[in-house]
Amino acid sequence: MAMTFKQLEAFHAVIATGSVTRAAAMLRVSQPAISRMLADLEASAGFPLFVRTARQLNPTERARALHAEVERSLVGLAQIEAVAKALRERGEGQLRLAVIPSLLSAVTTQMLAPFAVAHPSVSVSIEVAATLDALDWLGARQSDLGITYEPMRQPGIEARSIGTTEAACVVPRDHPLAGRVGPVGPADLGGWPFMSYRLDSSFRASVDRLFDEAAIRRDLRFEARTTAAVCELVAATGGVAIIPCPGPALVADMRLVLLPFRPQLSSEVLLIRASGPISPPARAFIDFIGSHRLDFIGALPSNPVLNAGS
Repeated sequence: MAMTFKQLEAFHAVIATGSVTRAAAMLRVSQPAISRMLADLEASAGFPLFVRTARQLNPTERARALHAEVERSLVGLAQIEAVAKALRERGEGQLRLAVIPSLLSAVTTQMLAPFAVAHPSVSVSIEVAATLDALDWLGARQSDLGITYEPMRQPGIEARSIGTTEAACVVPRDHPLAGRVGPVGPADLGGWPFMSYRLDSSFRASVDRLFDEAAIRRDLRFEARTTAAVCELVAATGGVAIIPCPGPALVADMRLVLLPFRPQLSSEVLLIRASGPISPPARAFIDFIGSHRLDFIGALPSNPVLNAGS
């Protein structure tokens, strides 16, 4: 017996909600219908999917492994439906973009905002992802384009440089370093609570390497995935951070001060995509980026005192 979409949808609903009752309500079908579809799916799979107790269904390990694939398939179908809806309602379709967390703010302000003005009939879906996840989504055609730092030497992936970032130090406005004239370095930051990116961040790896080479130990109190979250932690805790790409919103944040950081920590920003045909919205975005100057460094004032304000 072949598996059907309805069976997989019911299976996903039970895993997601934790019960047949809630799954039935989610899909707007009867509980017996859910139970019947699960039984048919188990027969097709050839192994039990759930351990049944008096009150709930507990998925088996093989069921969890199967669900990971089912979820990817359902996401792909949802994206197809979204593209169809965008084509029906807006005309040009949808751009699916995967962005690494530390570049999200700059991509939003410098790329997506002006692109939306130039292409009002294109809808945009953004996934915030580590580079390896972005590569997986590109390979599976679940994202059209990705924006990342790391050099791409992976078969089937094309990359082009679209700019360079220069790291900066961010501190609270009332921090002793806030009035510093001139750049700060690793030795200046060793004694303060340090807010970092998650371990799967390529920028985190570069910063860790720099401090290790300088033999400076940091007080690593918190870590977060996005630049916005890192900066919120700085503002809330009185700590410090190194961020790769100060955006206009951060420069305007009166709670914080940006300081130049040395040694210079620069990163090349890459636009990546899977080889082969691309969608019209993706081609429009590539052409748009190619015709616009992207300034990822200009947000950092040349004189830090200007950003320290009174």
